[in-house]
Amino acid sequence: MKQKGIIIKSVDYGESDKIITILNEYGAKIPLMARRAKKVKSGLQAHTQMFVYGLFIYNKWRGMGTLNSIDVIDQHYELQLDLFESSYASLCTETIERSMEENEVSKYNYDLLYFVLTKITEGTSAQLMSIVVLLKCMSKFGFTASFNHCVITGNEDQSKLVGYSFKFDGAISEEVLYQDPHAFKLTNRSLYLLDILQKLPINKMNSLSIHKEILDEMSELIIMLYREYAGMFFKSQKLINQLKRLESDPH
Repeated sequence: MKQKGIIIKSVDYGESDKIITILNEYGAKIPLMARRAKKVKSGLQAHTQMFVYGLFIYNKWRGMGTLNSIDVIDQHYELQLDLFESSYASLCTETIERSMEENEVSKYNYDLLYFVLTKITEGTSAQLMSIVVLLKCMSKFGFTASFNHCVITGNEDQSKLVGYSFKFDGAISEEVLYQDPHAFKLTNRSLYLLDILQKLPINKMNSLSIHKEILDEMSELIIMLYREYAGMFFKSQKLINQLKRLESDPH
């Protein structure tokens, strides 16, 4: 078999082997045994890392395939260099991977992953791309969220929105905030941008640049939505939280 794909999982197996999972160009998850991939001499060590995009040549009968060689197109090397960037990129791949059923084939998921990795490589914030992926995959986890009107009054004036209410399942405006004192407070700009990114097709997203504080608000809310509505905890998010704690602790 010869297929283009992106590595979305790479797990050490025994002394010298690895098991990698690629999301191929048709949107299928393909697990492959990469023999001797941990041996420096094999030349496969660098090529079997997360996010590597290439042409994969492998044998497959039933069950797991065996990797023969990889013709690397883009190693996304810069993602290995920055811990925050690689953690947010991991959050993208983890979300897409976990949103898929065992034998599901989803060309859209491949396009989404290819899009976000390309954007990150071009300099778009990896945190922003993780927000895009989490928004686009929501329905796969069995829930949706609306950010463009007050869930209680129905008021569509977005400038009046001040938070998200888990009690009423939606954005909430200032005048009725007293009805849910535990609502998660965030700026109307964050809610406005969540609404835009949720609705905008990825092929219409061109230059994207959003202030860090807004990104943090959006990230925090969306991770809460996943936890609250889908019971989802992401390994990559745990690492991001640890990195943030280290960053904010001067000692």
